[in-house]
Amino acid sequence: MPPGPIPFIDLKRLLAHIRTDVIADWTACLDNTEFVGGPRVAAVEKKLAAALSVPIVVSCANGTDALLVALQAIGVKRGMKVALPNLTFWATFEAVVQLGAVPVLVDIDPDDLHVSLEELRSAHDAHRFDALMLVHLFGWTSARLLEIRAFCKERDVAIVEDGAQCFGVEAFGKPVLAEAGVATLSFYPAKVVGGAMDGGAITMQSKEHETFLRSLCNHGRSDHYSYAHVGWNSRMGGLQAAFLLRVLEHVPAILESRRSAAAWYRERITSDATLAKRVRVFGPPAGIVENGYLNVLTIDGKRGQEVVDALKVKGVGAARTYPETMDVQPPAKAAGAIVHGDLRHSKAFCEKVVNLPLFYGIRDDERETALAALTSVL
Repeated sequence: MPPGPIPFIDLKRLLAHIRTDVIADWTACLDNTEFVGGPRVAAVEKKLAAALSVPIVVSCANGTDALLVALQAIGVKRGMKVALPNLTFWATFEAVVQLGAVPVLVDIDPDDLHVSLEELRSAHDAHRFDALMLVHLFGWTSARLLEIRAFCKERDVAIVEDGAQCFGVEAFGKPVLAEAGVATLSFYPAKVVGGAMDGGAITMQSKEHETFLRSLCNHGRSDHYSYAHVGWNSRMGGLQAAFLLRVLEHVPAILESRRSAAAWYRERITSDATLAKRVRVFGPPAGIVENGYLNVLTIDGKRGQEVVDALKVKGVGAARTYPETMDVQPPAKAAGAIVHGDLRHSKAFCEKVVNLPLFYGIRDDERETALAALTSVL
């Protein structure tokens, strides 16, 4: 019997494995009134640091706050220019603007879909930006990650690495954030490691950054009623930490399931002569191990939304990450964003992008049905 409607993502499949333990943990949190901070928050920070091969992790309330405080940690202030890819989630842009800095929008590499090193060099020559938001998108990272980091060091450009989609990604034999000076995580429930609510964290290499960031996330405090900075109210509580600790126990299985599904889609599409002529399936460049966060396709001769609408009629929960670039968002102009170049690669990708269902626990028959539906749509 063919499967019923296939969701784009189904969080219940992981929840089935952790539900009983989480309920017991949450009961303990309630009994101990472990609502803000506490031993489970400290434990999740320690476990994240070990998993990512970074010395220090500071938790916070959500991934957007992580970006805000990370930008402050590297010295971004009002009026500074911050480069970021024109293809990213809005929070990357939003965090720059909320600090009063000026976004400089840079085009992507058409093959790995990450910020183009050539465009980055050209943009710096033209605009002399002070910092870069280096975004690791789609479950992999740039083929030229090490060159981008070296370029920024050479030009004295500070970097925040937005790692909301890269938990479990490996770059050239190491976890992708292992050598990032300051980077961020999101635990929005749909992520590879998702929480029971919004949540975030910042990774760093130095104790100096840690002291500053912990203060910023807790109202800028230096003591209980003394303040060293104008900060934010961005703290994780025990309930979220308890949930994340249980999810982290399943990371090997989560990554295996997602990576396997992502590779299956690529292999089946590229080996099918009919599909391969029209469908381009993206994936990690050489030297990069993906985490299977998303299936990413573009289709010649079809608009992405047209394909997604047709797939949904057939019961396949397809999506489009992302359907629009940063430069076309109405607030971008009001924020004084600087547009560098024609941004043609990011614009072309957004017009055509399609994502097929991919999540922990997706079954073989569900993938087969999704691919068959795509074939019939084309």
